[in-house]
Amino acid sequence: MREVLLLGHISFAAIWIGSHIGMLAIGSRALREGPERTVQFIHDSDWLGNRLQAVSAILALLFGIALVVVVGFSFGDLWILLGILGFIILLIMGIGYLTPQSRKILEAAEQHGAGAPDVQAKIKTVRRVAIAQAAVMLLIVLDMVAKPVL
Repeated sequence: MREVLLLGHISFAAIWIGSHIGMLAIGSRALREGPERTVQFIHDSDWLGNRLQAVSAILALLFGIALVVVVGFSFGDLWILLGILGFIILLIMGIGYLTPQSRKILEAAEQHGAGAPDVQAKIKTVRRVAIAQAAVMLLIVLDMVAKPVL
C-alpha cells in the first residue's frame, strides 16, 4: 500500500510542478510573441490551471496525507509541517492572487486592448508571482527529499 500511495503522491506532484514550470516557459515565449499572444496564453493557463494543476495539487496532497496515516509518519514531523505550510502558501498565492488577477487581466484586455500599459503591468506582476510559486514548489520538493528534523 505504501508504494501505491507514494507513487500517487510523487506522480501528481510531478504533474503539478512540471505543468507549472512548463507554463512559465510557454509564457516567456508568449511574451516575446506580443500582447495578443500573451493574453491568449493567460486564458489558456487559467483553463489548464483549473483542470490539471488544481486537480493534481489536491491529489498530491491527499496521497501525501494518506502516506502519513498509513506509513505512520507524524503530522508533527518538521518536513511534513513544512510541506503542508508550502502547500498552504501556494494555495493562497493561487486562489487568493493569481486566479483573480488573471481574470482581471483578461477583462482589462477585452476593454482596453492587450497592449494597454495597465494590462502589461499586471501581466508582469502576475508572472513574478508565478515564478515565486515555482520556487516554493521546488522548496517543497527539497523538503520532501531532505526530510529535515529539529
